[in-house]
Order: sequence, then C-alpha cells, then structure tokens
Amino acid sequence: MADIFEEVDEDLRRDSAAALWAKYQNLVYGAVALVILGTAGVTGWQIYDRNAREKAGIEYLQALQRADQDPKAAGDVLGTLIHEGGPFAGLARFDLVHQAIKAGDKAGALAQLSAMAGDAKLEAPLKGAAALMGGYVALDLGKADAALALATPLTGDGQPYRLSAAEITGLAAYASGDKTKAKEIFTKLDEELKKAAEAGTTSVPANLQNRVSIMLDRLAG
Repeated sequence: MADIFEEVDEDLRRDSAAALWAKYQNLVYGAVALVILGTAGVTGWQIYDRNAREKAGIEYLQALQRADQDPKAAGDVLGTLIHEGGPFAGLARFDLVHQAIKAGDKAGALAQLSAMAGDAKLEAPLKGAAALMGGYVALDLGKADAALALATPLTGDGQPYRLSAAEITGLAAYASGDKTKAKEIFTKLDEELKKAAEAGTTSVPANLQNRVSIMLDRLAG
C-alpha cells in the first residue's frame, strides 16, 4: 500500500500543479507582463495587483524553504501562511499534510485532508485532490469506510479525479473483504482505461493501469 500511496502522491502533485497553473500562471510571467503592460500605459492599480500576486508567490516559496530548513517550525510557518489567506493558502495546507505524513502522523494527515475535502471555501481542484489523497491515506490506515466516503463523490461522470477515485472504491471493497465488488469495479475501470488510452482523450494518472492490472490478477483466483 505504501508504494501505491507514493505513486498517487506524485500523480496528485502533477494534477494539482496543472489545475493551479491554469489559474496562477501570471505569477510566473508577472515580471515580463509588467514590462509589456507598462509600456502599453497600464494603470497603476493593474501594476500593483500583479506585483501583489508575484509577492505572494515569492512569500510562499520562502515559507517552504523555511519549513524544509527547520521541520520543527514547519507547522508554525505554514500555519501563518494559511491564516493570512491569499492565493497559496490552499497549497500550504497540502504542505502541512505532507509534514504530518513525514512525521508519521497519518491520522493527523487524514483529519486535515478530510477537513479540506469538506471546506466549501477551498477551490474545487484542491478539494478534490484532498479527498483523493485522503482516500489513499485512509486505506493505508485500514479505514476502508472513510476511504469510500471520501472517494465516492468523485466517481461521477465529468469529475476530474474520477479514475483514481474509482480505484479507491475498488481497494476499499477489497480491504473490506468484498472481492466480488472489487473485481467488478476494477474490471470496469480496466475497460475504461483501455478505451481512454485508445481514444487519447482522457488524462490517465501515471501507473494507474499497472495497479489495476495487478489487482485484477489478485482477484482472478
């Protein structure tokens, strides 16, 4: 289960980064945009707004550096960033979760992720990522019911994390001893993944097909 969690963690970071890049890409291009827009006669407020967002990005990176340099103070550093709000407060909450996992406090990490998944103020991509990661953490802790509760709302049509969420529901069924249900879920997921690969229209999380194949092999007996 630990290997699966590490793979999914990488997938989540990639998916979250893609979703957030679409919204905050101006932070990267901020300095160049300021020069271009400045020569075009942009207003002082627009310049201030871009500067503020760029400053927030720099402060976030600095907070991560401080957290890495002093793990004992990581909670306070990230907590301050979350309390102050801003465009990176949501990401800081994920970093706080990672700190808990590094410290071996998976129960604490699950509690944080569950709270994030139910936070109406948190952006949808981050809520979904929190629910998905929480599902895998719950499985790692042997809490199949909690994993199912977090993942099931993400399995509907059109949900961006639908494929990984389906994997969690299958693993939850397997962990609960319902191998028939687990086989049904993984068989359907396998078919969907193969169709998606052929069509090339759906983004499939890395290594998911391999994990599904492994589970089907286990359930074949």
